Amino acid sequence: MDPRATGPRRSGERVEQIVAPAPVPADVGIVAALPLEVGDLVDRLGRVRTYQAASLSVIEGEHHDKVVAIVVGGVGCAAARRATELLLAGHRPSWIIAAGFAGALNPGIGRNELVLPDEVIDREGRRFRVEAVESLGAGVRHVRGRLLTVDRPILESRAKAELYQSFQADLVDMESSAVAAVCAERLVRFLGVRVISDEAQSDLPPEVATLLARSGSYRVGAALRAVWNRPSSLKDFWTLHQRAIEAADRLAKFLALCLDQLPG
Repeated sequence: MDPRATGPRRSGERVEQIVAPAPVPADVGIVAALPLEVGDLVDRLGRVRTYQAASLSVIEGEHHDKVVAIVVGGVGCAAARRATELLLAGHRPSWIIAAGFAGALNPGIGRNELVLPDEVIDREGRRFRVEAVESLGAGVRHVRGRLLTVDRPILESRAKAELYQSFQADLVDMESSAVAAVCAERLVRFLGVRVISDEAQSDLPPEVATLLARSGSYRVGAALRAVWNRPSSLKDFWTLHQRAIEAADRLAKFLALCLDQLPG
């Protein structure tokens, strides 16, 4: 892994490369799909340093007595698997957390609800173990439930209802089963921490499916085309963005609490 920090620093005519110390074994590794999902958490870390490896950045920092390594891998299972394998190869964390946004399938779970999945499944019926930590999340209202990982965004309330009935899953995302699978293969302890970004009864704008690149960045061209084709989508995008910022703030606070409560 290349231990160089994010870029050079100029001092007069001389260019100095800022070099971070070599990676140390992390206590906790966190895999997210989008920068927004973990940006607030990164701001809470101390002694932050960045490593570049295999076209992905690994952000390492300290939270109280724990070393935390974070990778924003992009959307989908293939990206999540790659990010998890990178974390394990370079930082060897004792725990891996799949963290980020999720959609509710259970009508009883509301937007901004915090969820600690107690089981992760996929469409093929595979089940993945989640480490049982009874005290995790103590002191903050949250729920537990079954998380289903799928291969595309679920935008319509009708589709959410069908998945709820078919899989008896409470929430849905596009990455957790891949992270859990790698952890099972490598015998690493796995957890999920999710915040609900959209409720089971809500329909998302159809353009959402085309807006996210696999890297997790917004596709500007797709966004512009969406606004051109449906001007009212601009208001929808703004509402989604504001709600995502709210959700990210709640997620960061809850993740920080979970980091404190995790055993070594």
